[in-house]
Amino acid sequence: MNTTQPIACTLGADDLKARLDRIAELARQHLLTQRQEGGALHLLYAGAAAPQLKEIVSLEQQCCAFLKFEIAERAKVVELTITAPPDAGEFAGALFEHFSASAVAAVAPRCSTACSCQGAALTSPRSS
Repeated sequence: MNTTQPIACTLGADDLKARLDRIAELARQHLLTQRQEGGALHLLYAGAAAPQLKEIVSLEQQCCAFLKFEIAERAKVVELTITAPPDAGEFAGALFEHFSASAVAAVAPRCSTACSCQGAALTSPRSS
């Protein structure tokens, strides 16, 4: 018997768009750094993001049960580690792309250099 979770999100199109918008907004406001190590994405957020991040992770665990989510809170930051299943192989990064700064940059408004919005900082994400 195969007990492996299928690698597929269970959200419908409208719910998926709303979720992606919510994740992007959280990242625009609070994402500090990110790095990918093999099948894991490590995201560091400002500590103020913790309540929203916990809620989003709880929702993501329901629709994307094949991903493993771990949250570690520290003094002024919160780290989210998302790990893809081993059989995802080279496609692991695509499974959590919507959490990455590059996905946020794709939907962030292009601001002038005089703008002080937080989204502008993510148009050139730093990968550690």
